[in-house]
Amino acid sequence: MGELRFTILGCGSSGGVPRLGGHWGDCDPENPRNSRRRCSLLVERDGPDGTTTVLIDTSPDMRSQLLDSGTGRLDAVIYTHSHADHMHGIDDLRMIVFNMRQRVPVYADGTT
Repeated sequence: MGELRFTILGCGSSGGVPRLGGHWGDCDPENPRNSRRRCSLLVERDGPDGTTTVLIDTSPDMRSQLLDSGTGRLDAVIYTHSHADHMHGIDDLRMIVFNMRQRVPVYADGTT
C-alpha cells in the first residue's frame, strides 16, 4: 500500500483570513501565504484498486478548496465536530455525489 498524503486545504480561523472587512489579525497582508481558508484536510492513499480519498470537514470554502486541489471524487467524509466552519460546505457534496453517481459515506460522532 502507498503512503498517506495529507493536503491542508484550509487552516484559517472560523472567519478565514482575512475576515470580512479586511481584518488580518496578526497576519501580514503583504505575505500571500497569510490568506487562509477555513479548516479542512484531504487524506489520500494509493492502493491496488486506485486512490482512496477522504475529506476531513466540509468548510464553507469546500468548493474552492476541492477545485484548487483537483479533487473530483471522495471515498468518505469525516466530521471532527459540529461547528459551522467545519460543516457548512456540506451542500457542495451534492455535486461530488452527482458526478460519482454514488453516495459518499459520512462519519461523525454521536453529538456531531
